[in-house]
Amino acid sequence: MTFSAFPLPQPQSPPSLSESQARMVRALDERRFFKLIGGGSFTEGDKIAQLSNIYSRAGVDCIDIAPDAALIETVWRAVQSVQGPKPVIMVSIPLDADPHFRKIELTEADCIGCGLCLPVCPTEAFTLSSALEVSQNLCYGCGRCVPTCPTDALRLLPFQVESQIEAALKHPATEAVEIHSHFVDAYMLEAFLNRWGHLLHNKLVALCFRLDQPDDPQVLSFVQTAQRRHAMPILLQIDGLPMSGTTHLEASLPALEAAVRARHIFEKNNLQAPPITISGGINQQTACLLQQAPYQWIAGAGMGTVARQAVWNLNEPEALAVATQITQAFQSRSADRRL
Repeated sequence: MTFSAFPLPQPQSPPSLSESQARMVRALDERRFFKLIGGGSFTEGDKIAQLSNIYSRAGVDCIDIAPDAALIETVWRAVQSVQGPKPVIMVSIPLDADPHFRKIELTEADCIGCGLCLPVCPTEAFTLSSALEVSQNLCYGCGRCVPTCPTDALRLLPFQVESQIEAALKHPATEAVEIHSHFVDAYMLEAFLNRWGHLLHNKLVALCFRLDQPDDPQVLSFVQTAQRRHAMPILLQIDGLPMSGTTHLEASLPALEAAVRARHIFEKNNLQAPPITISGGINQQTACLLQQAPYQWIAGAGMGTVARQAVWNLNEPEALAVATQITQAFQSRSADRRL
Protein backbone atom coordinates (compact mmCIF):
# COMPACT_ATOMS: atom_id res chain seq x y z
CA MET A 1 0.00 0.00 0.00
CA THR A 2 1.29 3.43 -0.90
CA PHE A 3 0.07 6.91 -0.20
CA SER A 4 -1.22 7.36 -3.70
CA ALA A 5 -4.07 5.08 -2.60
CA PHE A 6 -5.87 7.92 -0.84
CA PRO A 7 -5.64 11.72 -0.58
CA LEU A 8 -3.98 13.11 2.50
CA PRO A 9 -4.42 16.72 3.67
CA GLN A 10 -1.21 18.53 4.44
CA PRO A 11 -0.58 19.63 8.03
CA GLN A 12 -0.70 23.28 8.96
CA SER A 13 2.28 25.12 10.37
CA PRO A 14 3.22 23.59 13.71
CA PRO A 15 2.26 25.52 16.85
CA SER A 16 4.92 26.56 19.31
CA LEU A 17 6.08 23.93 21.76
CA SER A 18 5.36 24.38 25.44
CA GLU A 19 8.27 24.37 27.86
CA SER A 20 7.60 20.74 28.79
CA GLN A 21 7.21 19.67 25.17
CA ALA A 22 10.45 21.40 24.19
CA ARG A 23 12.24 19.66 27.06
CA MET A 24 10.92 16.31 25.88
CA VAL A 25 11.96 16.96 22.28
CA ARG A 26 15.47 17.90 23.43
CA ALA A 27 15.69 14.69 25.43
CA LEU A 28 14.72 12.71 22.34
CA ASP A 29 17.23 14.58 20.18
CA GLU A 30 19.97 13.97 22.73
CA ARG A 31 19.00 10.27 23.09
CA ARG A 32 18.34 10.50 26.84
CA PHE A 33 14.53 10.36 26.89
CA PHE A 34 12.89 8.43 29.74
CA LYS A 35 9.17 7.97 30.30
CA LEU A 36 7.13 6.52 33.14
CA ILE A 37 4.35 4.36 31.72
CA GLY A 38 1.37 4.46 34.02
CA GLY A 39 -0.57 1.99 31.89
CA GLY A 40 -3.30 2.42 29.30
CA SER A 41 -5.79 0.64 31.57
CA PHE A 42 -4.49 1.67 35.01
CA THR A 43 -7.01 4.07 36.55
CA GLU A 44 -6.30 4.07 40.30
CA GLY A 45 -6.04 7.82 40.87
CA ASP A 46 -4.27 7.92 44.24
CA LYS A 47 -1.62 5.44 43.18
CA ILE A 48 -0.86 7.04 39.82
CA ALA A 49 -0.71 10.44 41.54
CA GLN A 50 1.92 9.13 43.95
CA LEU A 51 3.90 7.56 41.12
CA SER A 52 3.64 10.72 39.02
CA ASN A 53 4.83 12.93 41.86
CA ILE A 54 7.79 10.69 42.68
CA TYR A 55 8.94 10.23 39.10
CA SER A 56 8.39 13.91 38.28
CA ARG A 57 10.72 14.79 41.14
CA ALA A 58 13.13 12.18 39.80
CA GLY A 59 13.22 14.05 36.49
CA VAL A 60 11.31 11.94 33.96
CA ASP A 61 10.56 13.61 30.64
CA CYS A 62 7.06 12.21 30.21
CA ILE A 63 4.30 10.40 32.12
CA ASP A 64 2.04 8.18 30.03
CA ILE A 65 -1.43 7.46 31.45
CA ALA A 66 -4.89 6.18 30.54
CA PRO A 67 -7.26 8.50 28.62
CA ASP A 68 -9.44 9.47 31.55
CA ALA A 69 -10.13 13.15 32.24
CA ALA A 70 -10.35 12.70 36.01
CA LEU A 71 -7.08 10.76 35.99
CA ILE A 72 -5.40 13.44 33.86
CA GLU A 73 -6.51 16.10 36.33
CA THR A 74 -5.16 14.05 39.23
CA VAL A 75 -1.79 13.55 37.54
CA TRP A 76 -1.61 17.19 36.48
CA ARG A 77 -2.08 18.31 40.08
CA ALA A 78 0.58 15.85 41.26
CA VAL A 79 3.01 17.13 38.63
CA GLN A 80 2.30 20.81 39.28
CA SER A 81 3.15 20.36 42.95
CA VAL A 82 6.73 19.53 41.96
CA GLN A 83 9.30 22.31 41.82
CA GLY A 84 11.44 22.56 38.72
CA PRO A 85 10.87 21.22 35.19
CA LYS A 86 7.61 19.39 34.58
CA PRO A 87 7.22 16.25 32.47
CA VAL A 88 4.85 16.07 29.54
CA ILE A 89 1.56 14.36 30.35
CA MET A 90 0.78 11.86 27.60
CA VAL A 91 -2.41 9.87 27.18
CA SER A 92 -2.45 6.47 25.50
CA ILE A 93 -5.29 5.62 23.13
CA PRO A 94 -5.91 2.32 21.32
CA LEU A 95 -6.40 2.44 17.56
CA ASP A 96 -7.58 -1.17 17.55
CA ALA A 97 -7.54 -4.27 19.75
CA ASP A 98 -4.25 -3.49 21.48
CA PRO A 99 -3.20 -5.66 24.48
CA HIS A 100 -2.38 -2.61 26.60
CA PHE A 101 -6.11 -1.88 26.96
CA ARG A 102 -7.60 -4.78 28.87
CA LYS A 103 -8.94 -5.47 32.34
CA ILE A 104 -9.67 -8.66 34.23
CA GLU A 105 -13.21 -9.92 34.70
CA LEU A 106 -14.10 -12.21 37.59
CA THR A 107 -16.91 -14.74 37.25
CA GLU A 108 -17.80 -15.16 40.91
CA ALA A 109 -19.78 -18.36 40.37
CA ASP A 110 -16.65 -20.10 39.05
CA CYS A 111 -14.28 -18.84 41.75
CA ILE A 112 -13.29 -21.31 44.48
CA GLY A 113 -11.42 -18.75 46.58
CA CYS A 114 -8.06 -20.50 46.29
CA GLY A 115 -6.13 -17.20 46.27
CA LEU A 116 -3.56 -18.32 43.69
CA CYS A 117 -4.06 -15.09 41.78
CA LEU A 118 -3.12 -12.82 44.71
CA PRO A 119 0.69 -13.20 44.74
CA VAL A 120 1.11 -12.83 40.96
CA CYS A 121 -0.75 -9.53 40.64
CA PRO A 122 1.79 -6.67 40.36
CA THR A 123 -0.71 -4.04 41.51
CA GLU A 124 -2.35 -5.99 44.35
CA ALA A 125 -5.72 -5.73 42.63
CA PHE A 126 -7.11 -8.86 44.33
CA THR A 127 -8.31 -9.22 47.90
CA LEU A 128 -9.66 -12.36 49.50
CA SER A 129 -11.73 -12.47 52.67
CA SER A 130 -15.04 -14.30 52.49
CA ALA A 131 -14.83 -14.11 48.68
CA LEU A 132 -12.39 -12.95 46.03
CA GLU A 133 -12.73 -9.34 44.95
CA VAL A 134 -10.91 -7.43 42.24
CA SER A 135 -10.28 -3.67 42.06
CA GLN A 136 -10.84 -2.70 38.45
CA ASN A 137 -9.01 0.61 38.96
CA LEU A 138 -5.84 -1.22 40.03
CA CYS A 139 -5.95 -3.75 37.19
CA TYR A 140 -4.05 -2.86 34.03
CA GLY A 141 -4.59 -6.08 32.11
CA CYS A 142 -1.21 -7.79 32.33
CA GLY A 143 -2.92 -11.19 32.48
CA ARG A 144 -0.54 -12.84 34.95
CA CYS A 145 -3.49 -14.06 37.02
CA VAL A 146 -5.32 -15.88 34.22
CA PRO A 147 -3.09 -18.98 33.93
CA THR A 148 -3.00 -19.39 37.71
CA CYS A 149 -6.78 -19.81 37.97
CA PRO A 150 -7.78 -23.50 38.17
CA THR A 151 -11.44 -22.87 37.29
CA ASP A 152 -11.27 -20.28 34.49
CA ALA A 153 -12.99 -17.73 36.71
CA LEU A 154 -10.70 -14.99 35.36
CA ARG A 155 -10.59 -13.66 31.83
CA LEU A 156 -9.33 -10.52 30.10
CA LEU A 157 -11.76 -8.19 28.39
CA PRO A 158 -11.10 -5.00 26.37
CA PHE A 159 -10.92 -1.80 28.38
CA GLN A 160 -13.37 0.60 26.73
CA VAL A 161 -12.02 4.13 26.23
CA GLU A 162 -14.08 5.36 23.27
CA SER A 163 -16.36 7.53 25.40
CA GLN A 164 -13.38 9.10 27.16
CA ILE A 165 -11.24 10.11 24.18
CA GLU A 166 -12.76 13.53 23.52
CA ALA A 167 -12.53 14.72 27.12
CA ALA A 168 -8.99 13.37 27.44
CA LEU A 169 -7.79 15.13 24.29
CA LYS A 170 -9.49 18.39 25.23
CA HIS A 171 -7.95 18.50 28.70
CA PRO A 172 -5.38 21.35 28.73
CA ALA A 173 -2.86 19.19 30.61
CA THR A 174 -2.70 16.66 27.76
CA GLU A 175 0.39 17.65 25.76
CA ALA A 176 1.11 14.37 24.00
CA VAL A 177 -0.84 11.40 22.70
CA GLU A 178 0.35 7.86 22.10
CA ILE A 179 -1.63 5.89 19.55
CA HIS A 180 -1.34 2.14 20.14
CA SER A 181 -1.91 -0.22 17.25
CA HIS A 182 -1.88 -3.99 16.92
CA PHE A 183 -2.63 -4.08 13.20
CA VAL A 184 -0.49 -1.07 12.11
CA ASP A 185 -3.13 -0.13 9.54
CA ALA A 186 -2.72 3.23 7.81
CA TYR A 187 -6.39 3.37 6.86
CA MET A 188 -7.44 2.93 10.48
CA LEU A 189 -4.99 5.65 11.50
CA GLU A 190 -6.34 7.99 8.84
CA ALA A 191 -9.89 7.40 10.07
CA PHE A 192 -8.74 8.15 13.62
CA LEU A 193 -7.04 11.36 12.51
CA ASN A 194 -10.09 12.39 10.48
CA ARG A 195 -12.15 12.12 13.65
CA TRP A 196 -9.75 13.41 16.29
CA GLY A 197 -7.00 15.24 14.42
CA HIS A 198 -8.46 18.67 15.22
CA LEU A 199 -7.78 17.95 18.91
CA LEU A 200 -4.18 16.89 18.28
CA HIS A 201 -2.89 20.04 16.59
CA ASN A 202 -0.84 21.22 19.60
CA LYS A 203 0.24 17.79 20.87
CA LEU A 204 3.24 15.60 20.34
CA VAL A 205 2.20 12.27 18.82
CA ALA A 206 3.79 8.87 19.42
CA LEU A 207 2.95 5.72 17.49
CA CYS A 208 3.32 2.52 19.50
CA PHE A 209 3.36 -0.87 17.79
CA ARG A 210 5.14 -4.19 17.57
CA LEU A 211 6.99 -5.48 14.52
CA ASP A 212 6.07 -9.16 14.73
CA GLN A 213 3.38 -8.91 12.03
CA PRO A 214 3.52 -5.84 9.74
CA ASP A 215 5.74 -5.82 6.67
CA ASP A 216 7.98 -2.90 5.72
CA PRO A 217 5.56 -1.07 3.36
CA GLN A 218 2.85 -1.35 5.99
CA VAL A 219 5.07 0.28 8.62
CA LEU A 220 6.09 3.09 6.26
CA SER A 221 2.49 3.80 5.26
CA PHE A 222 1.41 3.88 8.88
CA VAL A 223 4.16 6.24 10.03
CA GLN A 224 4.00 8.52 7.01
CA THR A 225 0.25 8.87 7.36
CA ALA A 226 0.85 10.44 10.76
CA GLN A 227 3.71 12.57 9.47
CA ARG A 228 1.66 13.96 6.61
CA ARG A 229 -1.39 14.64 8.73
CA HIS A 230 0.25 16.12 11.82
CA ALA A 231 2.38 19.23 12.07
CA MET A 232 3.90 18.50 15.48
CA PRO A 233 6.83 16.07 15.94
CA ILE A 234 6.07 12.37 15.52
CA LEU A 235 7.97 9.71 17.45
CA LEU A 236 7.84 5.93 17.46
CA GLN A 237 7.62 3.63 20.44
CA ILE A 238 8.58 0.13 19.37
CA ASP A 239 7.15 -2.47 21.72
CA GLY A 240 8.93 -5.64 22.74
CA LEU A 241 7.45 -7.75 25.54
CA PRO A 242 4.47 -5.72 26.76
CA MET A 243 3.88 -5.72 30.52
CA SER A 244 6.58 -8.35 31.09
CA GLY A 245 7.49 -7.08 34.56
CA THR A 246 10.85 -8.85 34.61
CA THR A 247 14.23 -7.47 35.64
CA HIS A 248 16.25 -9.92 33.51
CA LEU A 249 18.82 -8.32 31.24
CA GLU A 250 17.51 -10.28 28.25
CA ALA A 251 13.95 -9.01 28.67
CA SER A 252 14.55 -5.84 26.67
CA LEU A 253 16.33 -7.55 23.75
CA PRO A 254 13.11 -8.03 21.71
CA ALA A 255 12.37 -4.31 21.91
CA LEU A 256 15.96 -3.35 21.10
CA GLU A 257 16.12 -5.70 18.12
CA ALA A 258 12.73 -4.51 16.88
CA ALA A 259 13.92 -0.90 17.09
CA VAL A 260 16.93 -1.80 14.92
CA ARG A 261 14.61 -3.34 12.36
CA ALA A 262 12.35 -0.28 12.43
CA ARG A 263 15.28 2.01 11.71
CA HIS A 264 16.45 -0.27 8.92
CA ILE A 265 13.02 -0.03 7.25
CA PHE A 266 13.51 3.71 6.86
CA GLU A 267 17.19 3.55 5.93
CA LYS A 268 16.76 1.08 3.10
CA ASN A 269 14.08 3.35 1.65
CA ASN A 270 16.40 6.37 1.95
CA LEU A 271 14.13 7.98 4.52
CA GLN A 272 14.91 9.67 7.82
CA ALA A 273 13.36 7.74 10.68
CA PRO A 274 11.50 9.66 13.39
CA PRO A 275 12.96 9.42 16.89
CA ILE A 276 12.60 5.79 17.98
CA THR A 277 12.04 4.80 21.59
CA ILE A 278 11.44 1.37 23.10
CA SER A 279 9.03 -0.18 25.58
CA GLY A 280 8.01 -3.66 26.70
CA GLY A 281 10.51 -5.63 28.76
CA ILE A 282 12.29 -2.46 29.82
CA ASN A 283 14.00 -2.59 33.22
CA GLN A 284 16.96 -1.09 35.06
CA GLN A 285 19.41 -3.13 32.98
CA THR A 286 18.20 -1.77 29.63
CA ALA A 287 20.22 1.40 30.17
CA CYS A 288 23.41 -0.69 30.04
CA LEU A 289 22.39 -2.16 26.69
CA LEU A 290 21.62 1.28 25.31
CA GLN A 291 25.30 2.11 25.75
CA GLN A 292 26.29 -0.60 23.28
CA ALA A 293 27.06 0.43 19.71
CA PRO A 294 24.08 -1.27 18.00
CA TYR A 295 21.63 0.63 20.21
CA GLN A 296 23.28 3.96 21.05
CA TRP A 297 21.18 5.78 18.46
CA ILE A 298 17.87 4.84 20.19
CA ALA A 299 16.25 8.01 21.53
CA GLY A 300 15.10 6.59 24.85
CA ALA A 301 12.78 4.22 26.65
CA GLY A 302 9.50 3.96 28.48
CA MET A 303 9.25 1.74 31.56
CA GLY A 304 6.00 0.58 33.07
CA THR A 305 5.59 -2.44 35.33
CA VAL A 306 9.14 -2.51 36.69
CA ALA A 307 9.23 1.25 37.33
CA ARG A 308 5.96 1.10 39.22
CA GLN A 309 6.83 -1.98 41.24
CA ALA A 310 10.23 -0.57 42.17
CA VAL A 311 8.63 2.14 44.31
CA TRP A 312 5.18 0.65 44.93
CA ASN A 313 5.41 -0.01 48.67
CA LEU A 314 8.33 2.23 49.67
CA ASN A 315 8.15 5.27 51.89
CA GLU A 316 8.60 8.62 50.15
CA PRO A 317 12.38 9.14 50.63
CA GLU A 318 13.18 5.58 49.59
CA ALA A 319 10.81 5.76 46.61
CA LEU A 320 12.36 9.01 45.42
CA ALA A 321 15.89 7.59 45.73
CA VAL A 322 14.99 4.49 43.69
CA ALA A 323 13.03 6.48 41.08
CA THR A 324 15.95 8.88 40.70
CA GLN A 325 18.43 6.03 40.20
CA ILE A 326 16.22 4.49 37.53
CA THR A 327 15.59 7.77 35.74
CA GLN A 328 19.19 8.96 35.79
CA ALA A 329 20.42 5.60 34.54
CA PHE A 330 18.51 6.15 31.30
CA GLN A 331 19.19 9.84 31.04
CA SER A 332 22.92 9.22 31.43
CA ARG A 333 22.87 5.82 29.66
CA SER A 334 24.42 3.95 32.57
CA ALA A 335 22.89 1.60 35.14
CA ASP A 336 23.71 0.32 38.58
CA ARG A 337 23.21 -3.44 38.39
CA ARG A 338 22.55 -3.51 42.13
CA LEU A 339 19.19 -1.77 41.66
